[in-house]
Amino acid sequence: MQGIGIGISDFKRLRVRDNYFIDKSLYIKEIIDNQASVILVTRPRRFGKTLNMSMLRYYFDCTEKDNKELFKGLKIMEQEEKYTSKLGNYPVIYMTLKDVQDRNYENMLLDMKTEVLNVYQEHRYLLDSEKIYEEEKEKIKEILFGREDEVALKNSIRELTKYLNRHHGKPVMLLVDEYDVPLENAYFQGFYDKMISFIRSLFESALKTNINLEFAVITGCLRISRESIFTGLNNLDIYSIMSPRYTDAFGFTRNEVKEMLSFYRLEDKFDEVKDWYDGYQFGKLDI
Repeated sequence: MQGIGIGISDFKRLRVRDNYFIDKSLYIKEIIDNQASVILVTRPRRFGKTLNMSMLRYYFDCTEKDNKELFKGLKIMEQEEKYTSKLGNYPVIYMTLKDVQDRNYENMLLDMKTEVLNVYQEHRYLLDSEKIYEEEKEKIKEILFGREDEVALKNSIRELTKYLNRHHGKPVMLLVDEYDVPLENAYFQGFYDKMISFIRSLFESALKTNINLEFAVITGCLRISRESIFTGLNNLDIYSIMSPRYTDAFGFTRNEVKEMLSFYRLEDKFDEVKDWYDGYQFGKLDI
């Protein structure tokens, strides 16, 4: 019997271990169907945002050659060719801001440098690319050695999209998870204005009129006002818990809970589970 991957938010690990998985892969289809260049989805904690972002990453990433097996038997593979052809079709930048939180602005910039370093490490093969100029490789090395200044840090993701697009000959998918963590932390630590200025510059650099970007998906718990952080972005669609789109992509529907309990022969526990975990409504759907 399939085990339950408690605490696992990496899609590949969950599938390789053959843990029980409630099939949310049609979320990929919905993302492809969305015509917005930048999609922001906000949901409460513990509703599978990171797992879904990980799923998107493994589906689109062209640097992973064996990912088709991860999606075997899932609903996305039953869709028409316009969707299945996107499997392994784009370079992907995946970053999470969950650890960008500290007691002052200077330390948070160091946290941000660490995350950008992690992102660049995943694409350090660019240093061997004949399509990347030598001066650009020096810029990459500056980031890999943590020597970039604040201006270079703000522009680091946009620059990486340029390098990846040129190397692969394909536009880039940008996935940003937990985008609001640094802002929530900065608010309570007393340097919100500084941090929102930095995050605004980072996102506007990466997202605004970026010809190297196919599209971006951003997730978090809080909806920070467009005026505060996404100023000037006219290509942004925001989907909160009130929105009718993506309602069943996060959390579990009534039928999904019943199916899971039936699988583990715990049908008689439905009312108890409902008492513990019910009470959410996304759009008009009970979750």
